[in-house]
Amino acid sequence: MEKKLNLQGFTILLVFYVFVATSFACQPKGDKLSPGKTNSSPIKPRTEAIHALSKKKDGFHNIVKRDSIIQRIHLNDKLQYESLILEGKRVYNYIFPIISDSFLFEDKYYLKISYPIPFSGTIETTIPECPDYVLTPLDNGILQVVIYNALDLSAVDLKFNYSPSEKDSLVCSEYYFNHVIFN
Repeated sequence: MEKKLNLQGFTILLVFYVFVATSFACQPKGDKLSPGKTNSSPIKPRTEAIHALSKKKDGFHNIVKRDSIIQRIHLNDKLQYESLILEGKRVYNYIFPIISDSFLFEDKYYLKISYPIPFSGTIETTIPECPDYVLTPLDNGILQVVIYNALDLSAVDLKFNYSPSEKDSLVCSEYYFNHVIFN
């Protein structure tokens, strides 16, 4: 009978020891078991707001991350405008063109470029990789581009320099746009 009581007492003691050991093991380092203390983590929760974009949704979108804001405008499932504001100051702004008409005729490639986003500054357009081209402004803000000797042309790399007006909220920006002709 004594052996049976000793075995039961030993089993109870073992279960109690395992319970106490796991209680201390589950506490973060440096924390002691106290009845009034809540489990607070030394890592502070993030206070930033991140607004995810739905895939290619038309309209104006803000992506906020800590001290930066990325502003985007999508029209017809294409990115038309992007701007970065860092610590309240605009770093860059890109106004992407719409290619309304493009075709190859004889050995010349024709493009008609327009901008769906109104802006008060000026955009200088160049094609650095193409030595032989002509830019002609048309009505309604359309720019016609004619590239000569374009039989082997598979893509056009346009370079834009945005210069803001005096009362413009946009900043000087230099950016590129790749228009693929043939894949």
